[in-house]
Amino acid sequence: MIKHIWSYVCGLSEYDYYDELDCPCNTGNPYSPPSFINNDYYCESGIDHPYYFYGNFFSSNDPLWDGQQCNGVESSCCTTPNMPWFIKTLNETVSDDIQLRVCGGDNDVYNGERFSTPLDLIELYIK
Repeated sequence: MIKHIWSYVCGLSEYDYYDELDCPCNTGNPYSPPSFINNDYYCESGIDHPYYFYGNFFSSNDPLWDGQQCNGVESSCCTTPNMPWFIKTLNETVSDDIQLRVCGGDNDVYNGERFSTPLDLIELYIK
């Protein structure tokens, strides 16, 4: 049985809270993450203005999941002092393989725009 450990989620905008593509932790957002994720996630958006759907651009000035530059309603997503690291204790000993998945790609379409999340480095430490 696959068990979820942690998710790093990319939201659509730091200033919106009414869309299912925005971070569920954005203040006022009525959407919740899927039940299997629970509260075991970090979510940030690198798009620092509400007009995210007006053209294609690459937002490289705000790296995700670092707890910095969390503006507007997204500020509630960056209150954990451990970001970008997470610590999770499992309730039982497991010997199953751990899978790391990166989700996204050409099927991420909203208002005719395609969204991508570039990834530079992943470090996974298991104790």
